[in-house]
Amino acid sequence: MRKLVLAVVLALVTSGADAVTLNVAGGLLISASGVDVGGSLYDVEFLDGSCVDLFTGCDDLSDFTFTDHTSATLASQALLAQVFLDGVLGQFDSDAMLTAGCPPLSGNQIECRLFTPYLPAIAPGTNVTARAAVNRSQFLTSLPDVGGSASLVASLSNSILDPHFPSAFARWSPIPEPGTALLVGLGLAGLAIRRRE
Repeated sequence: MRKLVLAVVLALVTSGADAVTLNVAGGLLISASGVDVGGSLYDVEFLDGSCVDLFTGCDDLSDFTFTDHTSATLASQALLAQVFLDGVLGQFDSDAMLTAGCPPLSGNQIECRLFTPYLPAIAPGTNVTARAAVNRSQFLTSLPDVGGSASLVASLSNSILDPHFPSAFARWSPIPEPGTALLVGLGLAGLAIRRRE
């Protein structure tokens, strides 16, 4: 029984230390799990649609995981640093269009902007404020209007969006803290021990 309790504790403790896990389907990055934003872990999915459709009306702070400029900025930067990377599963840094929600390159389009909204449309006809993780395709960085040499560039300004207009969004969900999971696990193990006595 002690071995079982020890195994449960170790599993719960190590579950919070995992690296980011990418969910890729047909070569397209659909979502990621375990993204560290300011010390807390989140799951994030990449979706195409309007803010109204994807964020429960997009008209209240409770519709968003992040509700201020600083936290939305940290989330966007986490995408650039931890998710949009080249690797075994795909060239998500080099090819910006390999992320779900991003439209295929056409015309003058040179990048994909994945928005993390944080301030709602407070009245009909107003816009929602968001931060954008801007992923620029590497083969296009030599164009004079792009600037810089990095294929991943964080947007440094707020993006104002029509809440009814389709865009590429990052929708975030917090992962329960390892401490909470540990306490629940210990409680269950204690109940199991007590039951066997």
